[in-house]
Amino acid sequence: MQQRYSDIVAEGAEIIAVSTDDLSGAERAVTSFGLDFPILYTARDSSVPQSYNSFNRFGDGLASASIFLIANGNEIRWQSLGQNYRHQVDAETVLAQIRQLES
Repeated sequence: MQQRYSDIVAEGAEIIAVSTDDLSGAERAVTSFGLDFPILYTARDSSVPQSYNSFNRFGDGLASASIFLIANGNEIRWQSLGQNYRHQVDAETVLAQIRQLES
């Protein structure tokens, strides 16, 4: 996502990552991946990923890699819930979905 972050923002969208990891190593991860978008760390509170049905999907006590496009009014317009612990959605798919919402 980072590589296409400026394209996503240009489409009027924003990326906010939510992680159930603790803060140890957070700065290292942001630096090593060169992330420009914000990351919300919720190590002690899994209510955010739970509310999106993306927590503990695989019995691991973690938030799965999931993407939600949320429109004004908090309406989920598109989602990709993690299919396994390695699941990732490419930025092109996300951009296509954003553009489809605009039409």
